[in-house]
Amino acid sequence: MKSFFIYLLLIIYSPPLNATEPLDDIKSNFYNEIVDTKKKYLSIKSIILSPYKNRNFSYVNHLDSLKNLLNNLEHYRRELFFSILAVDLSSEDIFFIDRLNNNSQTLIKIINEFRSIYYRISLDKINAFYSLKEYSSDMETLLILEDNMPY
Repeated sequence: MKSFFIYLLLIIYSPPLNATEPLDDIKSNFYNEIVDTKKKYLSIKSIILSPYKNRNFSYVNHLDSLKNLLNNLEHYRRELFFSILAVDLSSEDIFFIDRLNNNSQTLIKIINEFRSIYYRISLDKINAFYSLKEYSSDMETLLILEDNMPY
């Protein structure tokens, strides 16, 4: 119990880090992660929307890949904020990190929307509850979101 309080005091009273290179590395790594996630999403999307897929195409594998992309991006997003807790940030750094955060959240929304559409389609093979009107409305929402896709 004492060691926990000592550890907590060390965290609270430790001086802030003044390293700009690691912060720049953190920012560039997160930017690269957003760009890589976008590329992977677009690749998976093109596979799912491809007219050349066979009849036994499994949405489940690709939906799992999208889920993994989401989890990975969210992990990097949290890691970014945990890594900058003790760093003195300039206003430019704060603005850039805020923009990265907004872009990652936008990408998360886009991937979630696409995943939910094709999850419902994969269920539609079992139940016929997903109408063409709902599908077109969901795709329209997705296209509006994708107009704001980062990078």
